[in-house]
Amino acid sequence: MKARILSTVGLWGAIIAVILIFKNFGGVVLLTAITILAQLELYAMLEAGGKARPMKILGVVLGAGVMMGSYFLPVSGAMEVPAIALIILSLTLLQKPKIGECFMPTMFGLVYLPFLLQFYGLMLAEWGSIFLPIWVIAVAKFSDVGGLLVGKKFGKTKLAPSISPGKTIEGAAGGVLASALVGVILAVIFQKVCPIPMPIFKTAIVGGVIGCVAIVSDLLESQLKRWAGVKDSGSIIPGIGGAFDLIDSLVLTGPIALILFQYVF
Repeated sequence: MKARILSTVGLWGAIIAVILIFKNFGGVVLLTAITILAQLELYAMLEAGGKARPMKILGVVLGAGVMMGSYFLPVSGAMEVPAIALIILSLTLLQKPKIGECFMPTMFGLVYLPFLLQFYGLMLAEWGSIFLPIWVIAVAKFSDVGGLLVGKKFGKTKLAPSISPGKTIEGAAGGVLASALVGVILAVIFQKVCPIPMPIFKTAIVGGVIGCVAIVSDLLESQLKRWAGVKDSGSIIPGIGGAFDLIDSLVLTGPIALILFQYVF
């Protein structure tokens, strides 16, 4: 637990430092770098779990292009880079038509991580402020914190025992409430830098929804790790594991958050 706390504090310190020094561009580059590491870890998990042989270099190069394109290209062209990436990947079938062994695992890693995580870059490009992506990340991660604290004290009913035995329904409820509360607190404190109006009631609802999605996103990574037979996706972050372990709750929350920002507020 101590190592996890120290790593969390250190990571948030690094994120804040990068953003203060390099502004929005630094945030995009940092997220791209973490995504590449997570994508490599996912490819390693796919190899460990079966006969998959993903084209790692091609996959992460295309993934980096998707991530950077989400910020530097107009939002109206958000699907252009992912489409080009999939076209380039599809061309490999002309030379190496091993669909189940090479093509599908490579595409899965490209779609599940860079494609879904690019929505944080799209938020940044759409509203021109890094506050919303940071808000979503903080709200999603506090579902973990709330779930851990409440689950340890009150947790009795298993949420998904076959996937993550430590998670409880009581802990999940605490995590959702923590996400809603943190979302409101951040929206009130940083109201002047928020690019959109965030009324308290709507913000609490959106925060709670993001908390729910973060829990599901976390469970999906846990399912992948169980299938691959690994405890952590990697070991680069003491107390946390790998880059994929770090961002597991953020994968599904980005697209959902962007939709909520557009249609709720």
